[in-house]
Amino acid sequence: MGNEETRVPEAQDFSSEDTKKLKQLKVAYPVQQLGGGIEKAYLSTYLSYLYTNVYMMPAAFSGLITIIQQIVGWIGGPLFGTIMDRVSFKNAKYYPWMIIGPVIYYFGWLLIYCLPVFGITGYSGAVVALIVAIINACVSPLVTIPTNAVYPNLSSKPSDRQYFARMQKIMRDGGKTVFGYLFPVLLPAIALAASNGALEATAHGEAVSYAACAVIACVAPVLGYGYYALCLKGSYVERNAMKKTGKAKKNLSIGATFKSIFTNRPLLSMFLFMSLHKSYYFIYTGCAVYMFKYVFGNFKMMGIFMTLFNLTAIIGVTLGPIWKKIFKETKRCFVAAMSVHVVLSAVIALTFRSLPLTGFLILFALSSTFMGMLENYILPMFAAASDYGAWKSGQRMDGLTMSVYALTIKTGSLVATSLRTAVLVAAGLDGITAGGPVTEHFISSLSNFWTFGPLVLGIASLLSLVFLFNLNDERIGYMNADLKNGVCAADSQHSF
Repeated sequence: MGNEETRVPEAQDFSSEDTKKLKQLKVAYPVQQLGGGIEKAYLSTYLSYLYTNVYMMPAAFSGLITIIQQIVGWIGGPLFGTIMDRVSFKNAKYYPWMIIGPVIYYFGWLLIYCLPVFGITGYSGAVVALIVAIINACVSPLVTIPTNAVYPNLSSKPSDRQYFARMQKIMRDGGKTVFGYLFPVLLPAIALAASNGALEATAHGEAVSYAACAVIACVAPVLGYGYYALCLKGSYVERNAMKKTGKAKKNLSIGATFKSIFTNRPLLSMFLFMSLHKSYYFIYTGCAVYMFKYVFGNFKMMGIFMTLFNLTAIIGVTLGPIWKKIFKETKRCFVAAMSVHVVLSAVIALTFRSLPLTGFLILFALSSTFMGMLENYILPMFAAASDYGAWKSGQRMDGLTMSVYALTIKTGSLVATSLRTAVLVAAGLDGITAGGPVTEHFISSLSNFWTFGPLVLGIASLLSLVFLFNLNDERIGYMNADLKNGVCAADSQHSF
């Protein structure tokens, strides 16, 4: 291809009623994502610190809980995706899950954050938290898989898909920006208030503050998912999903279904890219509390960091259309944005120990801008991979194929948690939480991990994108045209 922008055929036509519903969903989808952003500004970001500094668990055990939780979720996602593809409610496919799942899932999160208020800490608290975390992991696919499966079915128009991807990033990171700044302010304020006027927050006061903020972080996404679900009710998304899974259509066997996943090259390459990408994202967020508390020695700047992290990502995703005008073709845009991000990550890693905090924040903000720009392409590329699976097999399996997107987040969290736990244990965090000094060994180990870890993983994710993802705008255009005309890969004039 040259530098001309490929015009992808519009593969979905809407009636006037469906067009009206699409406009409604273009409002509901961002609202749901805003609730998710508020959650992510708190629940996963502060979980490790909650375990080690509020529950007073050893660092190794706290990491083990998170690892087990991610493994359970890793297994459950594809299984639930397969079930969802084959099972329907009466006159509904997706929206009931978006009401049932979040209520159960966020109640589990709330329980984890509230247990220390009732004195359930230490060894007994660790056991109870482990049980609740495993149950919560089993429930998590009920939240993530239906939302991801709906995405390719909202519209097959590239412009609509990019809109939804952009709004996901803007609203989710918007929520993380505002509440990423508010939570570090609220936590010490509530802790002091709960300590009955003491000059310093007591252990009970700190436990109360973490539980109170958890209420905010859990209620917001439940409301967002509920509104989105009600907008999906009776929509073309549900009608089309019911048609695809009606009795007249024979489902592929379980073996053939899973085989279609392992022969879907675009999907596997996006899984590898996103898993690596999310691994270093969770290294940044999961270690930030320790970095600002022990390395920078300025916990209040944690709010500034989270604000910059998310606000610059929003700026990056809004610059996507301008970036597209420069590089024209979607995959080329994707690779170019990722390359700039990796270069900035290298500068941070090589200069970190000599950088003042302000200099680090400036460089990180620039890097985060291009990290945010990637969101213009990630979800649409997953949706294209899901379309590729339908084109190859002759049957849509969005529940299973889009479960891979959720799986990448679990995988990234699992990798990041495993590495973070190993580093914190080796660096001597347990001695520090027990009242020991913050050693130079701890500072050096954590600093190197927080900077060089993301650089290595970023380079690997870039290489996977360049050499393994085999779809571009031209090929996606051919594929969409075939799907619109009911032609599968076996009968297509195109091969890739």
